[in-house]
Amino acid sequence: MLVYEYPPKMNRVEKQAKAAHDLAQHAKIRRNMLKNLILAAVIIGISFFVGNIFVKILLIIIGLANAAVGCLLYWYNMLSFDANVYSRIYDDHIEHSQRMGFSKRYLHADIAYADIEKSMQDNHGNLVITLKENAKPKLFTADENGSDEQDFTAQDNTVILKFVDTKAKLTLVNDLYGQIKYPHKQYNVIDDDDDDYYTAEDKKWDSLGKHGL
Repeated sequence: MLVYEYPPKMNRVEKQAKAAHDLAQHAKIRRNMLKNLILAAVIIGISFFVGNIFVKILLIIIGLANAAVGCLLYWYNMLSFDANVYSRIYDDHIEHSQRMGFSKRYLHADIAYADIEKSMQDNHGNLVITLKENAKPKLFTADENGSDEQDFTAQDNTVILKFVDTKAKLTLVNDLYGQIKYPHKQYNVIDDDDDDYYTAEDKKWDSLGKHGL
């Protein structure tokens, strides 16, 4: 049974509304990248008028870093418009596709929960899945057209899933943590039946029992 799907299926009206929204967002993302590139060009341009060689080098480095950040943010934000990226979460397995770095190839994964030994999140928020020794997940890479399929081997029986859609990951770690063997935090619930600290005098002045709030 399908639990969650990204991107969601939409009717014709919803697709038209999304297309208009995506165009506006794309234009905004492009403008932000151009601002970064222009600022980088200005900083590098200023460096040519600076006599101190160390300051000149520092300005050039800052300018190049600003340009790199602008391009990286543009690439990252554009992933949300990539039709080849998807997550389909079922009650017994997950089907997932993600872009491989800056290339135009995609990693496709079909992993049954029964094949998962444990899972966790890394420092970047990616879901790290450790597979059982005898697991046989369907892992392959393909180009942007879905052709040129090549088998993908999980190193150390580990697959790292990167989610563009945060809700897809949260569905797994919050709702299906048992199936994916994810360490679920158990928060202590304090049941305070002892009301000794709330004296009779307090109750006299706080008839609604709001403890002074």
